[in-house]
Amino acid sequence: MDARSPCAWLKLDDLHIPMLPDMAARVIALASEPDVSIARLAHLISKDPALTTRMLGFANSAYFSPAQEITTLTQSILMLGIAAVRNVVLTVSFASRMYEARVLGSQGRCYFDHGIGTAYAARVVADRVGASSDEAFLAGLLHDVGKLVILRQAYWHGKRSGTAIAQDELQAVLDDMHTIVGGLTVRHWKLPESLYEPIVCHHDYRQASTHLKEAAVVYLANLLSHRYGLGCEAEQMDVLKDPVCRELGITVQALTSFDAHIPGLFQVARDMVA
Repeated sequence: MDARSPCAWLKLDDLHIPMLPDMAARVIALASEPDVSIARLAHLISKDPALTTRMLGFANSAYFSPAQEITTLTQSILMLGIAAVRNVVLTVSFASRMYEARVLGSQGRCYFDHGIGTAYAARVVADRVGASSDEAFLAGLLHDVGKLVILRQAYWHGKRSGTAIAQDELQAVLDDMHTIVGGLTVRHWKLPESLYEPIVCHHDYRQASTHLKEAAVVYLANLLSHRYGLGCEAEQMDVLKDPVCRELGITVQALTSFDAHIPGLFQVARDMVA
């Protein structure tokens, strides 16, 4: 397909990309400040009671097993860390804006769950290889955002035209165009440019020119997400045979650690936004 005009209903210069949720944008901006105040961050999040409840539930989950019950947002932030709190807020806000069952159909939830799984896998991998875990999380969460945008575009085209797009055509566009549309979405939302290549190149990290390591992290996280069946069918694969593991220095011991931690993180996060 021609990347400039892949089909009549998907025009790259006229994509209907939803706005980044306001809470997510504000938390990202605040958490990026070098001298961010925990009190200010807690005050901002507290304006959303549902988000506050989910934050406390996340902090008190069995996965983290706090020594005593966490009862305030400030305690949650102190325990989890500002970066983790930002990631939780973005996950919940993103789910509320992007996951619309009537628009995305049965595939939407799977794609979103896969994004959550890949986000936490990317964070764990990034910690292991010395990359930015914050940016890896965001790139992992959004690596398939292009698919959600395409599904929305297909839905509204069907509403306007009165004719649903054939499933095989839709699947072909999802397969061929989601990385390009994902990159355009990141730029539309004015997120850090360092996220662009890891998202656009998450199926072929060697195409990255300026953020090769970051793209490799997201590529491996995506493989792991498929290995564990996070939002998708589990796939039998020997991840260590992929060249990315040699390039990132991933060993048998590292993979064993991934196997022990990533599925549990995914389940806690998925339950939080269910």
